[in-house]
Amino acid sequence: MAHISEQMLIERLVIGDPAAKELLYDRYAGALYSMVLQLVPIRERADDVIVRVFTWAFHHIGTFHSSGYKTLFAWLMRKTRELAIKEALPETALTGSELMKQEEGVLQRFYLVLPADQQQVFRLSYFKGLSITTIARLLALPEEQINDILGDAMKSFRQFLKDTWN
Repeated sequence: MAHISEQMLIERLVIGDPAAKELLYDRYAGALYSMVLQLVPIRERADDVIVRVFTWAFHHIGTFHSSGYKTLFAWLMRKTRELAIKEALPETALTGSELMKQEEGVLQRFYLVLPADQQQVFRLSYFKGLSITTIARLLALPEEQINDILGDAMKSFRQFLKDTWN
C-alpha cells in the first residue's frame, strides 16, 4: 500500500480505511511536525498540534478536491501552519505578521534557492495562504501550470525539511 497514488489514497481515506490513515500519517507527519516545532517548540504542545492536524484531515478529506490544492501535502501544510500559529500565539504574544516574519527567516535559505517562478507561487501559497485558483488568476496562468509549479516547489520543500531537520 505504501506505493499507491495520492488519488487512490484520497479515495481510501474518504471511505475511512484505517490503513490509508496510517499511510497518510507515515508519509507526511515528519515534515509537518518539523514545521510545527518551528512555531511550537514545546514538544507536548507540538504533539497535540499534529494530532489535531490529522484528526482534522481524517474528518475533512472529502473537501480536499474542492480546496484548490493539488497535493495532500500542501493541503495539510496549510492546516498545520494555521493550527501551529493558533497554538503559538498565546505563549509568544506575536502577531500573525510577526510569526510570518519569524517563519520566513527560518525558511529563507530554502526560499532563495528556488527558481523565480517557484518562489512566487510558493510565497503566494505558503506565506499568503492563497488558493491555486486565486494564484492562477493573479498571475494570469492556467491552474494546471500553477499546480505544476507548486508541486515542484513542494518536492524541493520536502527535501529541504528532510535535509534540515533529520
